[in-house]
Amino acid sequence: MSKSNKAVIVLVVIAVMFSVVAFAVPFPKNASFWIAYVAEIIAIALQVPIFKVAFGGADDLKSKFLGFPIARVGYTYLIIQTILSVMFFSMGWIPVPAWITAVVCVLVLGIMLVCSITADIARQTVQKIEQTTKADTNLMVSLRTRSSQLVNRTNDPALKKELERLAENIQYSDPVSSAAIAVEEQRLVSALTQLESAVINSDSRAIDMCRNVQIALDDRNAACKMNKRG
Repeated sequence: MSKSNKAVIVLVVIAVMFSVVAFAVPFPKNASFWIAYVAEIIAIALQVPIFKVAFGGADDLKSKFLGFPIARVGYTYLIIQTILSVMFFSMGWIPVPAWITAVVCVLVLGIMLVCSITADIARQTVQKIEQTTKADTNLMVSLRTRSSQLVNRTNDPALKKELERLAENIQYSDPVSSAAIAVEEQRLVSALTQLESAVINSDSRAIDMCRNVQIALDDRNAACKMNKRG
């Protein structure tokens, strides 16, 4: 049996138990009673779509974690509505206008819907930011790998030292790319590509090319900082 089916069974059991209490106890069956009763059944039934929104599309632990605020809104709403329904049942012997019961239940439902939508928007925003950030770090991750691999492509102590320094500087550079610094990053990629060719071919200009890559990296990092400030 799937988890969703088990959850539905639990909700059905809760609805049955609530109904038994509502009709076994001799509460006056006035308009306020029926409004509170229907509101409770609605609150129980809404747990299904709420939990589906919260966890239905969750394919990993992080997605499930981000769905908890939505689920929390759902079961908090159910608890509050249950308390209100029992309260209105108990007040059946007191002439409470039915409109008061209706307004209170509708307000609680409306607040729940607003909170659920807000929590879902927040989750989608977090996921979108994470996806964008992940995509925007691909270039620098690639450059880190390429620069670190170059260190082992030469036996020249002076060149190896320069390559190690360059690899370390790339390692600790801001990893996030953006369209605003695309020109600077293209220059950096071009300079590193030339350096790779020089190292592989034992070109005597390789050390000078290390400095060219460092200059391109500095320009890229400066543009990155300026872009964030702007």
